[in-house]
Amino acid sequence: MELGASSRVLSNNTLLRFSPESTFRRRYQVPVNPTSLNHHQRRFSNASFQLSNSYSIRETTYKKVVNMSKVDSREFELSSLTALSPLDGRYWSKVKDLAPYMSEYGLIYFRVLVEIKWLLKLSKIPEVTEVPSFSEEAKSYLQGLIDGFNMDDALEVKNIERVTNHDVKAVEYFLKQKCQSQPEIAKVLEFFHFACTSEDINNLAHALMLKEAINKVMFPVMDKLIKALCEIAKDNANISMLSRTHGQPASPTTLGKEISVFAIRLGRERQEISQVEIMGKFAGAVGNYNAHLSAYPDVNWPQITEDFVKSLGLSFNPYVTQIETHDYMAKLFYAFVRFNNILIDFDRDVWGYISLAYFKQVTKAGEIGSSTMPHKVNPIDFENSEGNLGKANEDLSFLSMKLPISRWQVRSNLTLLLIFFNFDLWLCLLRQVPWYLKFKSDLECLHD
Repeated sequence: MELGASSRVLSNNTLLRFSPESTFRRRYQVPVNPTSLNHHQRRFSNASFQLSNSYSIRETTYKKVVNMSKVDSREFELSSLTALSPLDGRYWSKVKDLAPYMSEYGLIYFRVLVEIKWLLKLSKIPEVTEVPSFSEEAKSYLQGLIDGFNMDDALEVKNIERVTNHDVKAVEYFLKQKCQSQPEIAKVLEFFHFACTSEDINNLAHALMLKEAINKVMFPVMDKLIKALCEIAKDNANISMLSRTHGQPASPTTLGKEISVFAIRLGRERQEISQVEIMGKFAGAVGNYNAHLSAYPDVNWPQITEDFVKSLGLSFNPYVTQIETHDYMAKLFYAFVRFNNILIDFDRDVWGYISLAYFKQVTKAGEIGSSTMPHKVNPIDFENSEGNLGKANEDLSFLSMKLPISRWQVRSNLTLLLIFFNFDLWLCLLRQVPWYLKFKSDLECLHD
């Protein structure tokens, strides 16, 4: 009846409204005088009352859910079970090596590094007389702020940000507080952030995040993966197998040769990634050194800032607006897309070989291959890998198209985008190595 009433209401293109008055009547069972109803109200009065009970149930359930969420949300502390993102939850063990670089902690750390290095650079410019050369003690103190930066320091920056509502300014204020006790630096506190726009700090911090994460985490993982495939290819160089073209049986090949194709392809893309120049700018609010030249017109600021950016291990981009153009990021991310695509191709080939019984997945004591069919071992590692890599490619492709486009020097909000994308990408790649090493040890090639 309830469904029928709903159908009748919908079929007549009439919107059923629950006014405060009608809600009050249903809630407290106030009788309705049929003569007070107009034509349309009498027509759908049965539908209204048939729906009233289910509406009350939904309303009660909603209240219970709201009340439960109010209680539970206050009790929930961040853990692997309460994290909103699986990257910070069940997959944390796979991505935790990236936390020092790609988390907000990492972003704050590299902002601190850039601000301190810039002050040290200013102290070496003779024309900037207000910032004299620092003693070794002062230099050591500033370097100690970088080397000794910890979680308490990052939390202090976040506490300052609650007041300033500006993340980069919070870093500047943090450094001023930290350096008040050092006599030499206390005299030049206002030269922290001299002539800088926030994007000068941010673009270098983002570049350093990428550089360090790739060099210290990503490349070692990629190299380990490529090496594992090379070993599989070498160990199985003489194992014959029937190749497939268009999904049909074709001419003979060897397992080693098929695996070596992927190893070589991945090696090429790894090389391409390593050749992308990670760039930075430091030219002020609109890229013209306006504030620099206004304060010190006799200083060769383009040369000074180029030296500074290169001292951080980055390539210098001299032709910019307020923002770094991010063209290098597009190139870098597309290189990762190609690397990922090769892995997706590998996943699908291995999945197919398992399906054809070319490979047999070895069961392990205690592991469940299927929840209802104990004889099965599902190739979930390769399926998950394919899905994760596809998701990463979506994010990488979006960023590659989004970041190089600026709306009149409005800087893209890279802080969250980069953190999200990098964790997504790194997760996909980091999870490959254990699986392919497992593939090497756990898959038996079935051959005559």
